Amino acid sequence: MNDTKKYKIASVCGSGYATSGWIATKLKDALKERDIEAEITEVKVMDLAMVVENFDLIVSASVLNDIYGVPVVASSSIITGIGFEETLEEIIHKLKEVKDK
Repeated sequence: MNDTKKYKIASVCGSGYATSGWIATKLKDALKERDIEAEITEVKVMDLAMVVENFDLIVSASVLNDIYGVPVVASSSIITGIGFEETLEEIIHKLKEVKDK
């Protein structure tokens, strides 16, 4: 994408630490390789509703309903590596939609 926008992404899991930290690290590295700058914050699923307006995208360790008004991508493939490229393309597509709004 190679643009100047710095995207704000919530990396969400049950506790907001281990799994979301792994997702955040892998995703940040993969986006950086594609010249996409992102600030990725680890968030507990219980706290998401209180902070969701601060984010362009939610990347979750589990499937979340799209009830927040912010695009959501399930990210189990980031953890397993299986289907990672497809998930990454979906994330990039959703970031482009946010940028074009």
